Amino acid sequence: MAVPTAEADEPGLIESAVTMLRLLAGWAGTALGLLGLAMGIDTGPGSTDGPYLIFHGMLLSTGLALLAVGLLRKRSGPAGYLAGGAVAVAGLVLSALPSTSAGCCLRQYPERHGFPFTLLGGGAGEWHVDVSHLVADLIFWGCAGFFVLVLVTQLRPAGGRSRRAPAGRHATHAEHRAPAPRDENVGGLP
Repeated sequence: MAVPTAEADEPGLIESAVTMLRLLAGWAGTALGLLGLAMGIDTGPGSTDGPYLIFHGMLLSTGLALLAVGLLRKRSGPAGYLAGGAVAVAGLVLSALPSTSAGCCLRQYPERHGFPFTLLGGGAGEWHVDVSHLVADLIFWGCAGFFVLVLVTQLRPAGGRSRRAPAGRHATHAEHRAPAPRDENVGGLP
């Protein structure tokens, strides 16, 4: 008895797992972004926290993009991953360099750094890293890097790897075509 095997055009275990993780992250980002925006918008004058809204807006847009990225025909290449990773790392590092006047976090330190959330505070020779804000900033800049990855992938020339059917295969029907009209199930048409 022969063991059934997967067709050559069916996704493998790793590709299926990556797709599942992408969809889970997409739905989580969309839900958390919507919830954060709904909870963070305050109608009182001067009470809405800008960085909080920017962060959750980024989560929402990234979640929606993760859900839609499966519709794209191109696969990411090394240039896209390199550009996306560079934006994520550079964004985190460069946003932590200048001092910020945000009064939301690490108030006990006169000098604060980071965007969208203050992740590093210091003063009088003492420095403190807020791990929860560091994780949030990593997520934010990772989302920004993801958008650069998608942009570079879409701007890349059409050659290279794609998700299209291999040459000689047509994405039409799963069953074989009848060789002659009389072999069709409707008895052939004149």
